[in-house]
Amino acid sequence: MSIEQLSQEIISVCRLLRQNKLVNATHGNISARYGDIMLITPTGSDFYTIEQEDLVRMNIISGEIISKGHPSKEYDLHLLAYRKRPDINAVIHAHSPNSVAVSCHKEVTNLDSIVPAYTLSFAIYTKHLPMVGYFKAGSMELAEKATDKLIGNNAVVLQHHGIIVVSDSVMKGLYRLEEIEENSEIALKIGFDSKSMDPDSL
Repeated sequence: MSIEQLSQEIISVCRLLRQNKLVNATHGNISARYGDIMLITPTGSDFYTIEQEDLVRMNIISGEIISKGHPSKEYDLHLLAYRKRPDINAVIHAHSPNSVAVSCHKEVTNLDSIVPAYTLSFAIYTKHLPMVGYFKAGSMELAEKATDKLIGNNAVVLQHHGIIVVSDSVMKGLYRLEEIEENSEIALKIGFDSKSMDPDSL
């Protein structure tokens, strides 16, 4: 895949996130790895109107901005995710309502796995959904805490804030986000009381 094709995939997923109401207004951010380069959505961008030329390029190793524009204020989180997880090629940060609602739920007691596995796709591909407490958006503290949870996990919920998912492609990251959102919606509907699957037994 060329860098232009990768840029187009990011834009396509941006549109889908807005259409599916997994982000709103100018919230959320997406990045993808292309060698040592990170392509990331700019700060304050509307995913309905963003174009390929708006994506900001950064060097993953040095953190240097190597194109015009201002990256999302969560860029440190994305950079750290790529440095800590050399196996991933995409990071999506969304404000998906059901996963945020789960993060606020009184029944959440285990921060390493905040919601049971009710769907097969969640049990197979996500397994456990950890959460970090509330930290200021764009802060290095949030970036460090969240990416520490991504070591061994493919998603982490930011309490009262949103969710981070990682994958080997941007489109697969969207699929993972949708699977988590579906599982979270089921949990909210049944009150976390129904029998769930054990991901570790699959």
